[in-house]
Amino acid sequence: MKILFIGSGCACRLPFVEYLFKKKLQEEQVQDVEVETADMAVWGVTSSGDVAPQSSGPDKVGKLLEEADFIVVMESKQRNFLTRFMDYASWNKIHEFLDYCSAKKGQWTSSLYGYVDYHTQDDEMSDGCKNLIGRVKAFLKEHLTEKAENEMLVPA
Repeated sequence: MKILFIGSGCACRLPFVEYLFKKKLQEEQVQDVEVETADMAVWGVTSSGDVAPQSSGPDKVGKLLEEADFIVVMESKQRNFLTRFMDYASWNKIHEFLDYCSAKKGQWTSSLYGYVDYHTQDDEMSDGCKNLIGRVKAFLKEHLTEKAENEMLVPA
């Protein structure tokens, strides 16, 4: 399974989430998961810009998006941007990180980097990673079962 985390130029958030997620994968003993990160600012796109420059596009992001089983974006603007380069059938691979945070959305108070119902941004990211790992485990279980069933159906 391949998971791609995508951020938009916040120098500390994306590497921190990647580190924390990998650490939690080890703690939970989840194997066969590759984690990669990509910064949209490198593609010439930041969270403040809605329009993709000519230099950005499928030639730079297509392979990463195609190979990923899960694409985790840090902001909804990134989801909207990525859908420009993906087939509609693949949009379900895109997940917003904050959707995995346990705080009740109706109670959240927005801040620049997340939601302030958490004591620290570390708490928010730790919670999001923990819940995302739960989703990854369910995904792996579902697909491993599906694969085993398909192998049994191979004609003799």
